[in-house]
Amino acid sequence: MTLSPPRILLVHGAWAGPWVFERLADALRGRGFPVDAVALPSIGSTADMYADAAAITEYLDAADGPVTLVAHSYGGIPTTQAGDHPAVAQVIYVAAFALDAGETLQQAVGGGVPEFWGIADGMVSMGRSREERIAMVSADLPVDAPAGLAEMIADTLRPQSLGAFTSPVTRVAWRAKPTAYVLTEQDALVPTAFQEHLVARSGAEVVRVATGHTPFEDDPVWFAGILADVIAPAEVTR
Repeated sequence: MTLSPPRILLVHGAWAGPWVFERLADALRGRGFPVDAVALPSIGSTADMYADAAAITEYLDAADGPVTLVAHSYGGIPTTQAGDHPAVAQVIYVAAFALDAGETLQQAVGGGVPEFWGIADGMVSMGRSREERIAMVSADLPVDAPAGLAEMIADTLRPQSLGAFTSPVTRVAWRAKPTAYVLTEQDALVPTAFQEHLVARSGAEVVRVATGHTPFEDDPVWFAGILADVIAPAEVTR
C-alpha cells in the first residue's frame, strides 16, 4: 500500500455555484489534489435538497477512487444526506450545516422565515434587494477587502429553491464517515456558537480559522493549505 491524495469534491453553499471555488480548486490542484466542484440543481430552480444530494451521489457513483467531500454552508446539508456513500473517505464541513436526521435548514435558522429571505415563485433570494445583499456580503468580508468585492460577490448570487431549505435530512454522513469541521470564528452569516454546537454534536475534528463565512474567498492559497492539513491521504494499491 502507498498513500495518495484523494479526489476532492467541493460542494457550494446557498445562492452560489461551483464558480466560487475556482481559485481554491486551482490552489488545491497545485498541491497535487484532483479536484471537482458540483453544481447543485436547487440553484435557480425549485428542485429540493434531495435533488442536490442526488447530484453528489451521481458524482460519487462514477468516482474511480476515494473521495473527500468538502462542503460549504448550505452545501453541508446535501453532503450530509449523500455522504455515507461507499466512495466517501472523509467529510469536511466549512462553516456548514452538519444537520441531524429530521432537521432542515429552516429549522436550523430559527424555524420561521428570516427577514433577509426574499421569497417569490418558490425560490428564496439572499436579501430582499441588491442593496441588502451587498450589505450582508460586506459585513462578512475582512476590513481590508478590495473595494467593490462585496458588490462583485453579491451580483453572482442567484435565487434558490425554498424546498431545499425545508427538506429534512434522512441520512447522516457524519455518523458514518471520518469528519472534520472548519469553524469560522468571525462569521457574520452562520454564528460561531451554532457552529460550535454542530461540532460538539458530531464529534468532528475541529479547525478554527479567524475568518468570515468564506475563507476560500479571502485567501484561497492559504485555505488550500488548511484543507491539505486536514485531508487524510487515501490508501491505494500499486
